[in-house]
Parts: sequence; structure tokens; C-alpha cells
Amino acid sequence: MNYYQIDRTAEAKIIGIKNGTSQVELDENSIEKNDKYLDFEKHFNGFKKDFWHKQSDIFSLNTPILKGKLRKGAKITDIMRYGPTYQYLFKMYSKKYVDIIKTFHLGNFKTFEFKIEDINEMYYLLFIESVTLDEIIYDKSTIISGHKIMKNVKYHIIKNSIEYIEFNSQFPTGGFEKLTIPKKYSERDIIQTQASSLPFYSERLIDFLLDCNITGLQIGYKNSIQLEFD
Repeated sequence: MNYYQIDRTAEAKIIGIKNGTSQVELDENSIEKNDKYLDFEKHFNGFKKDFWHKQSDIFSLNTPILKGKLRKGAKITDIMRYGPTYQYLFKMYSKKYVDIIKTFHLGNFKTFEFKIEDINEMYYLLFIESVTLDEIIYDKSTIISGHKIMKNVKYHIIKNSIEYIEFNSQFPTGGFEKLTIPKKYSERDIIQTQASSLPFYSERLIDFLLDCNITGLQIGYKNSIQLEFD
């Protein structure tokens, strides 16, 4: 099964924003700062060094209702960017979108309600349990720095997550050309990894989303990291 990375399109004719920024503005002043929200914020506000090894805590969170406003000129799509963002929750999704992906194999996931002012449909932020750096099979992955278009690509031998973190600090724009992860993930239709902010979607899920006329979707058919299993 083929996988491609997914993002929100930056095409102005689709999202209504010419500079490709977020369509929705997070309105923190309108959010009730109750215990649900404070617990949520504790997990997703800023970088947490031990976040990836405490992912199981996310699934027991009580869900606050987040709120925002559509930016001037922005168009509503099924997948949107909002800002400022919560860490690890970079996109928002329509109920239609979420209802579709729930029928596929996702592994553990959690949704957080996001109410957009004057928009009837509920939107959601989505967290999917991620493949950590420790789980990556480095000797069967390919890691590079540089850019092909600049003809300065360099290949690096990385043996483990500690070496990868050191590599990433030296080459922040470097990363995986090929990413190999354990075979136990091969039945999932959405695979989120610590190694990339963009999720991998199975081709069968992508085709179904397109058949359902999901809007705002950008599919990395030509520029995704190659995902393999072993």
C-alpha cells in the first residue's frame, strides 16, 4: 500500500487567503478557562521534552471547547490551518472529514472540538498516536541534508534516535528521504510520526476523501518522504 503526506493547500482560490496563512484565528479570550482547558493547555502549550513518551495521557483528557473566528476573506474548507496553533495540533478538520477517517484504521486518536464563530458545522483538532524516534529502523532508512535542487545533498549514517537528534540540531532542515518503521503500523491508514509534522495517508484513504469531495487537501504525490515497513 502506498502512502503520501498530506497538508492543507495554500492555493488562494481555494482557501481565500493570498499569503497562504491560516484561515481561522484562535480566539483564546472566548475560551472558558476551566479545568478541562487548563489540562489541555498543559499538554499542548509549547514544546515538552517528554511529550512523545507520555502520549497515552492525551487519550484520557476531557475535551474543552476551543473557539475561533474566520479571517477576513478566508474560505471554509474541510481541512484548515488556524493560528496561533497549539503544539502538535497544527490543522483543524470538519465533522465530515472526521466522520470519514473514523471509518478507517487510525490507531489511538483524540479529537478536540473547535467552534468557529458564525459557522454551523463543528470543527476538530486531531491528535493521532505517533511513531516515536525510538521506533524508527534507522539502518533501513535514508537521512539527508541539503537540497536536490541546489545539488548539495549529503547522505548521513544515523544509528539511533540519539544520533538523529544530534543530526537534527546540526542540520535543522535535514531529515528523512526514506523512513522505515515497524511492520505493525502497516495496516493503519493514517500514520503520524515524530520525525515529520506532516502525516502519511494511505492511498485508499486519499482516494475515498477525494471521492467525497473533501476540500482544502494537498497531497504530496511527488514530494513525500518514502514510507516503508520492516
